[in-house]
Amino acid sequence: MTALLIETTRDLTTRLGEELKRRKGERLQRQVLRSLVLGADALAGIILSAWAWVRETLEEEGFEGRELARKCQVLLDGIDWVLAGYERLLEMAEESGLTPKAAGLHELEAKLPALREARPQVAEALALATRPPRPVDERALAESRTALDRGEFVPLDDEYLARLRAGEDF
Repeated sequence: MTALLIETTRDLTTRLGEELKRRKGERLQRQVLRSLVLGADALAGIILSAWAWVRETLEEEGFEGRELARKCQVLLDGIDWVLAGYERLLEMAEESGLTPKAAGLHELEAKLPALREARPQVAEALALATRPPRPVDERALAESRTALDRGEFVPLDDEYLARLRAGEDF
């Protein structure tokens, strides 16, 4: 289900961005502007739903790092577009002689606080998913190898376990 939400977010972000660029400087009819606002509002709702799903999945199952990074990047791009797009839609409404309410911006405006709250959380998840691995402490690794050779127990951390699973020679 989330793959559909993430792909829809990416596609809708791209298409709405292109449409706003194409319409730049035009005095839009009320119906045209409202259709852009409806698209932006739908995108905001999809982003919030997808982010809720990502958070829930992280807590229950987790993600592979690259998969999480891709999802978070799409969500972050979408959030940034909606936040900037809202400002642009306000300008377009004014240029077209419409009030924000007449343009239908009140529903989108109601979602902005949730998007602003989600943005740093999505950015943090993206940063965690894309951070480089810690360097291997060769001295600690050598000490562990020596202890294992003597038949002693050694404390294992995640990095050590990963190297064992990868079949590295200790």
